[in-house]
Amino acid sequence: MRFQHAFKIVSRILISALMLSSLVACEDIKQLVGISSDSDMDDDAIVEVADLKIAVAPYVAWMPWFLAKEEGLYEQFREEYSVNVEFVSDNYVNTIERFVSGEVDALAITNIDAIAQLVRRDIEADVVIVTSYSNGNEALLIPEGANENIQGKTIALEEFSSRHYLLDRYLMRSNIAFDEVNINNTSDAQLPTTLNTKEVAGVVAGNPTSQQLVSQTNSKVLFDSKNIPNEIIDLIVVRREILLEHPNFAQALLATWFSVMERLQGNRKGTTLDEMARLAGLNREDFDKQLDGVKLNDTPVKTLSAIRNRSMRKTMRHIRYFIERHDLTGEEVFTGWVSYPGRSPALLHFNSEPLQKFLAPPEDIEF
Repeated sequence: MRFQHAFKIVSRILISALMLSSLVACEDIKQLVGISSDSDMDDDAIVEVADLKIAVAPYVAWMPWFLAKEEGLYEQFREEYSVNVEFVSDNYVNTIERFVSGEVDALAITNIDAIAQLVRRDIEADVVIVTSYSNGNEALLIPEGANENIQGKTIALEEFSSRHYLLDRYLMRSNIAFDEVNINNTSDAQLPTTLNTKEVAGVVAGNPTSQQLVSQTNSKVLFDSKNIPNEIIDLIVVRREILLEHPNFAQALLATWFSVMERLQGNRKGTTLDEMARLAGLNREDFDKQLDGVKLNDTPVKTLSAIRNRSMRKTMRHIRYFIERHDLTGEEVFTGWVSYPGRSPALLHFNSEPLQKFLAPPEDIEF
């Protein structure tokens, strides 16, 4: 027993000596190659900062991204996540085209356009944030006092948009055949001069146009997105190859979004809304009215619930019908379009992993 005890002691001394000599050798090697032991560089490796871009159109529900740019929040998370996020602003159509071309890596987009514009072009993208859903933002408007039956009449709207989707949902709810209503393809900018003309019986508009029409013309809301909650939703999508290579990109975007959301729940809410109204080019009253037309997912838990929500599958079935009816994806098979958390990724994948990691980041392992 004594011999065994003595052997253990000697073994420990020898192992300690070997470890010490290895450390000394490492220091000698550092000196030979010109690296000081007092260097600020980590012994692991220098972390490379990735330069990545997000494109966002100037829409009221997306103003938090504009405020983040104004207040330098993207730079604030640069070091923590090793991602340099460049904010790109453009009109909505152009932001989509920039994403499609690969010029930008992330995009603010509606769920309908994510399918109609991205899936049909075979772009693999992950939904990492469901930022909000429409709650009256899109509306079917008719002149005050007009007959509410729109069968056989013409409605002006932008074809194949969320406004077109809203009209389709109204026709289904009202048991009106799709071919019993004529469509006048009109941009949102032209709608104010179209309503109250003999050519159309009504229009479908989104804010700020719908609010402008209600307040400045003799019109009323026949149907709006409050009647189909959680169907028209706003997303942040990231190109899948970018997310796989730079998973911290999603973490930086999440940190930025929720930093602004925190201000909307505390004593800085008023000044934050004032700043966003200014960035949107609106007075506070008009901004608040438009913001009432959407519901923001303002906490990580609420956002995770939205991205996991099983009702999303029902919503996507409605959108699938809309897409197929208007032949917006050609020969694509729907089963390869959309996938949900826990499933193998399809072209558009609702990915809950970044949010799960954001809510419960892995603990650092200490040796």
